[in-house]
Amino acid sequence: MKNCYLPRGPSWTICSFLLFLLLLAGCARDEQQQAAIQISEKSAQGAECGDMLTDRPKSAHSQMEEDEALDTSSPSDSVAAVSTGKGRLTDECYQLQRSSSQKKKKKWCRCEPQSLPFARCRSGINSCRKGWNNGPLTWFACEKKRGNSSLIPSPNSVLILAANKHNMPTGHVAYIEEVIAAKSPFYRFIFSHTNYDRQCSLETDLVAEYNSSTRTMNILTGAWKDWGKELPVAGFILR
Repeated sequence: MKNCYLPRGPSWTICSFLLFLLLLAGCARDEQQQAAIQISEKSAQGAECGDMLTDRPKSAHSQMEEDEALDTSSPSDSVAAVSTGKGRLTDECYQLQRSSSQKKKKKWCRCEPQSLPFARCRSGINSCRKGWNNGPLTWFACEKKRGNSSLIPSPNSVLILAANKHNMPTGHVAYIEEVIAAKSPFYRFIFSHTNYDRQCSLETDLVAEYNSSTRTMNILTGAWKDWGKELPVAGFILR
């Protein structure tokens, strides 16, 4: 060990090299420990948050239960915010994520985009924002008071399904792409929506028939076509 303190010579070079290897091994060990801590913290956070996508009933109807789809956005801050009267394309709206400031305010376990922010984005309708209290039916009630609703579908309007027997207590939201047939009281239209499976998946170009006299809708294509019959409709929000 005495040679390790020599100022020059081969022994000094060997000692320096050995010290370098020891330091390198120590750093690698610290990095592994830090990585293990981070993984542990993430796992704990996930457990606290809960698996909102798999811890649910597996029956077909229960799986279609719509989350409250609360509108947590604000016109100045949300990724779903668009200029009033000016919507976005389907692909753009399907990429919506919560803003960083919203993530800091409250833990969020649900997938994105929920049906309501998607419809806001597609339609460009930014009125009647009530934060955590705003779901499909409360949004419709607010727009109805403002005179911004109808019982007749029109292109670029927003369809609001009412609460129904398929475990949708807060309703559901969809965007009307096109009205392809209209002979009152019967209408046929094409619509798009997200979160039909509670995993925030996207469905486009779906066909539905609507009876304005009974305010019911039959879905003819897509994931809900087998059971989406006589679904009650609250109405349509207009741009």
